Amino acid sequence: MAARAAGSQEVKPARTAARAPGLLQLLLALSVLPTLGPAAAAKLNIPKVLLPFTRATRVNFTLEASEGCYRWSSTRPEVASIEPLGPDEQQCSQKAVVQARLSQPARLTSIIFAEDITTGQVLRCDAIVDLIHGIQIVSTTRELYLEDSPLELKIQALDSEGNTFSTLAGLVFDWTIMKDTETSHISDSHNALRILPFLESTYTPPSYISEMEKVAKQGDTVLVSGMKTGSAKLKARIQEAVYQNVHAAEVRLLILENILLNPAYDVYLMVGTSICYKVQKIRQGKITELSMPSDQYQLQLQDHIQGPMGDPSRPVTVLAQDTTMVTAVQLGQSSLVLAYRSIRMQGASRLPNSTIYVVEPGYLGFTVHPGDRWVLETGRLYKITIDVLDKSGNKVYPSDNIRIETALPSEFFEVLSSSKNGSSHQVRPIKRGQTAVEAALTSVVDQDGGVHMLQVPVWNQQEVEIHVPINLYPSILTFPWQPKTGAYQYAIKAHGGSGNFSWSSSNYMVATVTVKGVMTTVSDKGLSVIQAHDVQNPLHFGEMKVYVIEPRGMEFTPCQVEARVGQTLELPIRINGLMPGGANEVVTLSDCSHLDLVVEMEKQGVFQLLPGWLQPGSEHCSGVSVRAEAQGHTVLLVSYKHGHIHLSARITIAAYLPLKEAQRR
Repeated sequence: MAARAAGSQEVKPARTAARAPGLLQLLLALSVLPTLGPAAAAKLNIPKVLLPFTRATRVNFTLEASEGCYRWSSTRPEVASIEPLGPDEQQCSQKAVVQARLSQPARLTSIIFAEDITTGQVLRCDAIVDLIHGIQIVSTTRELYLEDSPLELKIQALDSEGNTFSTLAGLVFDWTIMKDTETSHISDSHNALRILPFLESTYTPPSYISEMEKVAKQGDTVLVSGMKTGSAKLKARIQEAVYQNVHAAEVRLLILENILLNPAYDVYLMVGTSICYKVQKIRQGKITELSMPSDQYQLQLQDHIQGPMGDPSRPVTVLAQDTTMVTAVQLGQSSLVLAYRSIRMQGASRLPNSTIYVVEPGYLGFTVHPGDRWVLETGRLYKITIDVLDKSGNKVYPSDNIRIETALPSEFFEVLSSSKNGSSHQVRPIKRGQTAVEAALTSVVDQDGGVHMLQVPVWNQQEVEIHVPINLYPSILTFPWQPKTGAYQYAIKAHGGSGNFSWSSSNYMVATVTVKGVMTTVSDKGLSVIQAHDVQNPLHFGEMKVYVIEPRGMEFTPCQVEARVGQTLELPIRINGLMPGGANEVVTLSDCSHLDLVVEMEKQGVFQLLPGWLQPGSEHCSGVSVRAEAQGHTVLLVSYKHGHIHLSARITIAAYLPLKEAQRR
C-alpha cells in the first residue's frame, strides 16, 4: 500500500500538459484506477476519442466530466495535448479540450487523466490520433423537395479499421456539385442543386462552421437545397494535402416536386358512386392543382380485391383518366397510385397513393357545426351533416349521386340551403323547444340519370333541443375602486339557454364570480368580462362587463328638497368615473354605497341625518335620508377623500311647518 501511495503522488496530474510522466509514472497511475471501483459516480462524456492526423489544421474535441472539478494531464502531449476550459486563475475545471498534435503520420495513443481535486478520483480517456482512410457523406434522406427546407449533409471519416473519427471540426473540405452521368439526357441536371451557406439560412450550425464560412471555407457539414426537379451528385474531398490520395465521397440526390394526392386518405364508396381525385403540388408555400393527364405523372388503379361473392372478371373500381374520376363497380378494395411516366423515375421515389374500399351502407350519423352538440340556439347559423357509415363505422364518401331525404321541421328550422345529395344543410333555428331531424338514404343515381333504389333504405333520426340566446342582466356594472377586497357584490341574472351555466371571469384581480353567478369586486382597477356558458353546449354564452374605476365627480340628482316638519327627504347621490381605454367616456357608478362618505350640515337642528344609505337606483349609486325637525333651511355637504381623490357635493334643503300651525303663529 505504501508503494501505491508513493506512486499516486508521482503521477498526480498537473493543470497543464507541458510536463509528461514517464512510462513508470503511467503504469503507477493505471495501478491507482482499480481502487476507484464501480462506486465512482463521475464519468467523462466519452471513454475514447479518435482524432484525425492533420498538418494545416488543428482538430479539437471537448472532454467533459459529469460532475466535479479536475486537474487534467496527457501522458503524451506530443500526440494529443489537453487544455482546461475556464478562467486561468482556477486550479481545476470540468471541461478540457483535447487537440491532435502528432507531427508525423502514424497511429499513436495518449492517455488523458482527470483528477478530482476534492475526492482524488481519477478519470481516464484514450486519445487516439490516426490517418483518415476514407470518407463518406451521411444524411437523413436522399430526396429533396423543391423550395422546401434544406437538407443537411455531413462528412463521416473512417480509419483503416473502419472506426469512425470522433470529430472533424475545423478540417477543410471542398464540396462540389457534379453532373450526374446517369442522367446525361438532362443537360443541366447539375444545376438542380445548390449549396446553401448556413449564414443565408435560418439554421444554427456548430460554431466552428460559422467561423469557417466567415473566411469562405467549407467544413464537414453543409446545407443543400433543390433548385429544379431532377438529380445531382455532390462530391466532397479533404483539402489537406496529406489526404490527396483519399477518395472523394459522393452522394446522389433527387430533387422532386412536392406532390399531393387529394383526398390523401383512404376512401369508402358505395357501389355506383364516384369520387374525383386531384393531383396537387406545393410551390412557394402555395398549393396548386396539376392538370391531368400530365406529361410527368399518371394515376393507376392496382391490386383489385373482390369482396365475397364478387365477380373476378370485373374490376372493383374503374378510373377515367381524363376526369381522374374513380367509380365503384362492385364490393371489394383497390389501390389508386400516382406514378411517374418516366420509367427511370418510377423506382426513384414513392409518390402518394390511396386505398379505395367499396362497401355497403350500414347506418346514418348526424353532426352539427359549430359546437358538435345537439343543443342549439335560436338565431344562430348551423350546418347539419348526415353521414353514411358502413357496418364498421367507416365514413362513406358523400358522392353527388347518392340521395338522402331529410326532414327538418319547418316549425323549428329555417332551411337556408341544402346540398344536391341531401347530406348537408345550412339551417337557422327559429323556435325554442324539442324536435327531431329525420333522414333516409334511399337511392343512387347513375350517369344516365337512372335512379337505383336501395332495397332497404337506411334511416335514422336525431333529437334536437333548441333554446333562446343567453343574456345577462345587467349588461354593465361600474363600481368605484376601493383598497379593500370584496367591497361590492352583485347577483347577476341569466336568461335563456338550458338554465345550467358555467361562470367565468376574464380578470380575477378585478372581479370574481361564483358558480351561482354572484360577482365580487377584488383589488385591481380595470375591466373584467363575466361570461355564463351553457353547460349543455359551451359554444353558447352570454356576457356582461364589470368596470372598477376611480371616482371622478359627485353630485346630487334632481330630487325633492323641501319637507314638512316630521317628514323625510331622500337625497340621492350620483358619482361618476372615467371609463378605461382613453376615450374620456364618463359613466355613472352602479353602486357606491360602500364608499366612506362624510355627511355634514351647516345648521344644526333643522334636519336630522338618518342612519344607513339609499339603495342604488338607475340614476344614482347611493344617497342619504334626513328628517325635518324644525322650520328653516340648511346646506347638506357630502364629501369623499382617498389619496389624491377629493370629491364633494352640496344641496340646500328646507323644512316648513304644517299650514294650520303656521297660521296660528
